Amino acid sequence: MYTLLIFPGGRMVDALLLSATPECLRLVIPGRAETAELRLIDGKWMAESGAVVEVGALVAGTSAQTRGVWSYAGLPLRAAS
Repeated sequence: MYTLLIFPGGRMVDALLLSATPECLRLVIPGRAETAELRLIDGKWMAESGAVVEVGALVAGTSAQTRGVWSYAGLPLRAAS
Protein backbone atom coordinates (compact mmCIF):
# COMPACT_ATOMS: atom_id res chain seq x y z
CA MET A 1 0.00 0.00 0.00
CA TYR A 2 1.18 3.50 -0.81
CA THR A 3 1.95 5.43 2.36
CA LEU A 4 2.80 9.07 2.99
CA LEU A 5 5.05 9.60 6.00
CA ILE A 6 5.48 13.00 7.63
CA PHE A 7 8.73 13.51 9.51
CA PRO A 8 9.59 16.29 11.97
CA GLY A 9 9.72 19.68 10.29
CA GLY A 10 6.98 18.66 7.84
CA ARG A 11 9.20 16.66 5.47
CA MET A 12 6.95 14.27 3.53
CA VAL A 13 8.25 10.95 2.22
CA ASP A 14 6.51 8.40 -0.02
CA ALA A 15 6.76 4.79 1.14
CA LEU A 16 5.33 1.37 0.43
CA LEU A 17 3.82 -0.46 3.40
CA LEU A 18 5.02 -4.05 3.50
CA SER A 19 3.47 -5.21 6.78
CA ALA A 20 1.62 -3.89 9.81
CA THR A 21 1.02 -5.14 13.33
CA PRO A 22 -0.44 -3.28 16.31
CA GLU A 23 3.11 -2.26 17.34
CA CYS A 24 5.11 -2.13 14.12
CA LEU A 25 4.94 -0.85 10.53
CA ARG A 26 7.54 -2.10 8.04
CA LEU A 27 8.02 0.08 4.95
CA VAL A 28 10.16 0.51 1.86
CA ILE A 29 11.30 4.08 1.23
CA PRO A 30 12.78 4.95 -2.19
CA GLY A 31 16.51 5.65 -2.05
CA ARG A 32 17.12 3.61 1.09
CA ALA A 33 18.99 0.32 0.93
CA GLU A 34 17.09 -1.25 3.84
CA THR A 35 13.48 -1.40 4.93
CA ALA A 36 12.33 1.11 7.53
CA GLU A 37 10.53 0.11 10.68
CA LEU A 38 8.22 2.31 12.74
CA ARG A 39 7.35 1.25 16.28
CA LEU A 40 4.34 2.43 18.26
CA ILE A 41 5.67 3.85 21.52
CA ASP A 42 3.39 5.70 23.94
CA GLY A 43 0.81 6.20 21.19
CA LYS A 44 3.27 7.68 18.66
CA TRP A 45 4.99 6.09 15.67
CA MET A 46 8.75 6.29 16.16
CA ALA A 47 11.45 5.83 13.54
CA GLU A 48 14.57 3.83 14.35
CA SER A 49 16.36 7.19 14.78
CA GLY A 50 13.92 8.12 17.56
CA ALA A 51 12.05 10.71 15.46
CA VAL A 52 8.25 10.86 15.76
CA VAL A 53 6.68 10.04 12.38
CA GLU A 54 3.08 10.73 11.36
CA VAL A 55 1.29 8.49 8.88
CA GLY A 56 -0.23 11.12 6.60
CA ALA A 57 -2.01 8.82 4.15
CA LEU A 58 -2.49 5.21 3.24
CA VAL A 59 -3.82 4.39 -0.22
CA ALA A 60 -4.80 0.86 -1.18
CA GLY A 61 -6.45 -0.85 -4.11
CA THR A 62 -9.68 -1.18 -2.13
CA SER A 63 -11.04 0.42 1.01
CA ALA A 64 -11.39 -3.08 2.50
CA GLN A 65 -7.61 -3.55 2.28
CA THR A 66 -7.01 -0.22 4.01
CA ARG A 67 -9.60 -0.91 6.71
CA GLY A 68 -8.06 -4.31 7.41
CA VAL A 69 -4.53 -2.96 7.85
CA TRP A 70 -5.57 0.00 9.96
CA SER A 71 -7.83 -2.02 12.23
CA TYR A 72 -5.19 -4.72 12.66
CA ALA A 73 -2.60 -2.07 13.53
CA GLY A 74 -5.05 -0.43 15.97
CA LEU A 75 -5.21 2.88 14.07
CA PRO A 76 -8.21 5.11 13.31
CA LEU A 77 -9.52 5.07 9.76
CA ARG A 78 -10.60 8.18 7.91
CA ALA A 79 -11.86 7.48 4.43
CA ALA A 80 -12.36 9.93 1.60
CA SER A 81 -15.63 9.59 -0.27
